[in-house]
Amino acid sequence: MDDTRPSTGFAGLSRQYAERGDLRRAALAAWAADVHVLEELLWANGLDQAPEPLQQLAAIGESIAETVEGLATQPRDPLTLRAVVEAAREAMVTTFDESVHGLLTERFADLAHLDEVPAAAAADADDSGAAVQPAGVRLGGRSADELVHELRVAAADCSAMATHLAAEGEPDAAARLGDQADAASFEAYLVQAAVSGGDHDLATVDLRWDLAAERTGRTGLVRDDLVAVLGTGEQQQLRTGTEPVR
Repeated sequence: MDDTRPSTGFAGLSRQYAERGDLRRAALAAWAADVHVLEELLWANGLDQAPEPLQQLAAIGESIAETVEGLATQPRDPLTLRAVVEAAREAMVTTFDESVHGLLTERFADLAHLDEVPAAAAADADDSGAAVQPAGVRLGGRSADELVHELRVAAADCSAMATHLAAEGEPDAAARLGDQADAASFEAYLVQAAVSGGDHDLATVDLRWDLAAERTGRTGLVRDDLVAVLGTGEQQQLRTGTEPVR
């Protein structure tokens, strides 16, 4: 199994969260792994040959979101945390033709670490402070757009100073500021992507930073690890955007 893929990384992160009792993050990371399984499968089967691959990927995402939202409105008995993730998986799989179902399900990670954990327990864990950092803490009274702008300005300033220091013969200081520029640019992208995708709690921002931290701790390749936690389509957007990771 390729442990450099975002799907594999998020599956491992889900297990780590569950072991720590951070139940909401465990479920969110498991779902993030499933979403990346789908994206990886689509790119491996010719999505890049489509006239507008990123638009097609966005349309697929919207279709899945509608299916999941429809599922959420149906009356159900109390679910375990695993059952919640499995129900979302079912909604994802049934969005596609039956011929694709097996290709998806055989790639999904095992959910045994979520067994027998009631969904209500996840809400209790959230109340205890173990949950994803609230959006308000990250925003600090700013709007998401204001935070994104502030981060991009910081990224540009750090990058300019890094260039100056490198020219002055201070490569270590230049490298540190370069990393800060990358981090600010990456955070700006994550916040913008979260809000665009309907994640107004910014939960996915924390998940992705945690996965990046896992990768950075193993390899030390900070810039590459930031980009690697994103799917193929998002990597293209980040590298060609107005504030790309360098």
